[in-house]
Amino acid sequence: MFRVSSERVRYLTPEEETRLFEQLVYCEWLKPIVLIALHTGMRRGEICNLQWFDLNFDRGLIHVRNTKNGKDRIIPMNATVRQLLEMQKVLRARKAQENAEKGKSHVPSPYVFPSPRTEKRLVEIKYSFVRALRQAKITDLRFHDLRHTAATRMGDAGADAFTLAAIFGWSDIRMAMRYTHAMEDAKRRAVEAIAVGATGATRENSAIEISRDRSVTNEKRQALGSP
Repeated sequence: MFRVSSERVRYLTPEEETRLFEQLVYCEWLKPIVLIALHTGMRRGEICNLQWFDLNFDRGLIHVRNTKNGKDRIIPMNATVRQLLEMQKVLRARKAQENAEKGKSHVPSPYVFPSPRTEKRLVEIKYSFVRALRQAKITDLRFHDLRHTAATRMGDAGADAFTLAAIFGWSDIRMAMRYTHAMEDAKRRAVEAIAVGATGATRENSAIEISRDRSVTNEKRQALGSP
């Protein structure tokens, strides 16, 4: 029997996104993490694990390793993501230069989004994310819902189920079908084609039949003395 996952699908609305980023101005290290989640659908752990050798700027690709299902995947960079990652690269180089000027023999972090305190792998973002949500007056939203948001927006933009499955790393195509409208649109077009393709005579006959049925029904009601 065909079954669809009962996992909830909560996504960030455009209005909520605006309010959230207004608050993330005060948490600069978290802002790019939220942005890349919204534009790639990467999980929190995948973003925290992302290292510089995972990025191919020449081809505009992100190599996602150590995924939930154990399979690596490739995600293309869109313009927003590329600009974000290039800015992270600039900040990394600037940090290295500052350390050199201070005489510190500090090796730059291999992580794209390191901890702002230790520059090692970022471990915890929940507290800062929840605080930003609270300040933005956004309720019932988890970081994982940003992944749902990305999938929903890509589906709305016309991405098919197979493309979504490849981007998000779903081995079961049914996971992707929750977010794509391609099948629904195809079914709607098939049904509408009957009306659009019908000849004038067919449409006219249909209207005549409906009118005739109504007349017969009215005659029966009059015979039975119904109002």
